[in-house]
Amino acid sequence: METTEIRIERETKGKSCYFWISYEGKDVSRLWVHDLDIRFGEAVVRMGGIGGVETDEAYRKRGFARRLLETANEYMRENGFDIAGLFGISDFYERWGYIPALPEYRLKVYADNLKDAKMKHTAVEYSDQYKLDTLRIYERNNRYRICSVVRYPESWSGFVRGTDWFVEADVKVFVDENGEVVGYLSLDKVKERTAVAEVGYAKQEVFESMAAFLFERAKEHGHEEVILLIPPDHEFAIYLRRYGCAATQTFHRSGGGMMRIINLESLMTKLSPELSRRIAEAWICKRDFEKGFAIVTDIGSVLVKVKGDKVEVSPAFNSPIEEKLELPQEKLTQLLTGYQTIDILVANQEAQCSPNLIPLLRVLFPPNYPYIWWSDRF
Repeated sequence: METTEIRIERETKGKSCYFWISYEGKDVSRLWVHDLDIRFGEAVVRMGGIGGVETDEAYRKRGFARRLLETANEYMRENGFDIAGLFGISDFYERWGYIPALPEYRLKVYADNLKDAKMKHTAVEYSDQYKLDTLRIYERNNRYRICSVVRYPESWSGFVRGTDWFVEADVKVFVDENGEVVGYLSLDKVKERTAVAEVGYAKQEVFESMAAFLFERAKEHGHEEVILLIPPDHEFAIYLRRYGCAATQTFHRSGGGMMRIINLESLMTKLSPELSRRIAEAWICKRDFEKGFAIVTDIGSVLVKVKGDKVEVSPAFNSPIEEKLELPQEKLTQLLTGYQTIDILVANQEAQCSPNLIPLLRVLFPPNYPYIWWSDRF
């Protein structure tokens, strides 16, 4: 039985909060909660990004990480966070309500296939003079990208990594004959591979120049392949189909990019503009449509009302609404990010749903390609 005092400490550093356990006078276990805004299409929600989870080897298997994660979840509940995310190991974080919700994407192109691409722009090294231009491009490209992090000019730290945690970024900016920034590539700053961590574009005309640049870089270092970690629905990924490419998606059974809902009511309320947009695009001729239903989870319930092309969210209380979607918050998390579909959840008895609600839920929660770019990971 341990008699030594165990204290959980915390310190706010900028927009992040550092938690640690003090035991025997030492900092033996720790994690960070980063205060981030992420996009769900038209909606922006507040996410706690949990990173740096670590316990010193001599102090593992004593429940220290458990205490910190419970504390972090409670801190986020008390401080207005809507959702939480982390990139974690397998078979560990589920006990705190986290579930895989962020796939990984990989696109491979044989370098020789790019040899006919023509360089029609000038590629220059990234510097702070291009910061605002690249931020504008990023925001335009990722406006509807589920889970993309909002980058604010006053707090964005730049391209802090390539395609892995400890790989530096080598960023090229593409400018046209008028000196206008029309795109950028963030690559790994290594000689061992030609790997792209992020692509941004203002005009699709820059894509051929990007392909030509990647061919020359791969040729210079003797690489047979170009690897790009970009979602398969990204415009540059679609452009590269003309050269022949292989796209893979990895969906983790456990671990990887995981998320959980912190505050159901505030999250769903903030999502209502995006849900309204989806309704408007799908059912533009059905302005007289009206339906209400409850979403019931293990962490609370909300009432969703659809009237024409507008979606409103309110507390459920003791609502007489008969139609319901009932599911654990983990499965709702996957539904919201587009990682799972309502049909699969119902078919596998992971959700219970009034049958005539399913067509509406297909529109509200379609499959998607959620992604957090490597430079924004925590």
